[in-house]
Amino acid sequence: MTNPKLPPILINKAGSVYYVYTYKNVWDRELKRSKRGESKKIGTILGGQKDGKIRFDEAFLQEHPEFRNYQVERKGKDYVFTQISEEGITLEQARNIKKLHAGATWALDQIVADSPVGEFLKECFPRNKDYKKILSLAYFLILNQNNNVSFYETFAETTRLPYPRPLSPSAITRLFQRIELRDAQRYFLLMRSYLQEDEDNKIILALDSTSISSYSTRLTHIEYGKNKDDDALPQLNVLFL
Repeated sequence: MTNPKLPPILINKAGSVYYVYTYKNVWDRELKRSKRGESKKIGTILGGQKDGKIRFDEAFLQEHPEFRNYQVERKGKDYVFTQISEEGITLEQARNIKKLHAGATWALDQIVADSPVGEFLKECFPRNKDYKKILSLAYFLILNQNNNVSFYETFAETTRLPYPRPLSPSAITRLFQRIELRDAQRYFLLMRSYLQEDEDNKIILALDSTSISSYSTRLTHIEYGKNKDDDALPQLNVLFL
């Protein structure tokens, strides 16, 4: 596809801003040669430098709508054209777009926003944005049937989470090592204080799960699974509410 043709262009600086002007040559009868006529502002160079992307004025785009489909960047004496898609982004930007699953985590975001969980995590685990990492791991454990955190990195690469970068198993290990008992206790004290503020209007549920190893060959609910004690026995999975 052929790029649209730019009109004659001038770059003038006013203060710290570089403006883009166009002009038309007019014939000087006395000098018998053409000279530059009146100029007209058509845009601004972004970034405060003489080189950079041009943001065209709306009046210019109405006269030359073909430029709406291009990003124009000044580089020295050259002007580089990059085609823009219907979504308003360049092809290079489109290649770098990362599509993430976000429906389930958006729902969890709303639950967190309606509670003090996020605020209390931030207060107790502020270093290295650990509160966002802990919340992201909690999302993973809630949304995945397999709670093996070694799968978290793959999950994080395709899912929108409070902490945007995937965590390797070693990074998760370091995160857990940074969680000190006093910080965890402080978090639960804050939660307890919040829940006790208005006990009459709150329903408090405690949830816990465990696995009980068994040598039995007769219990119908005994089966092999992810054994918390890492022994080679079948187990009974128990969930307490």
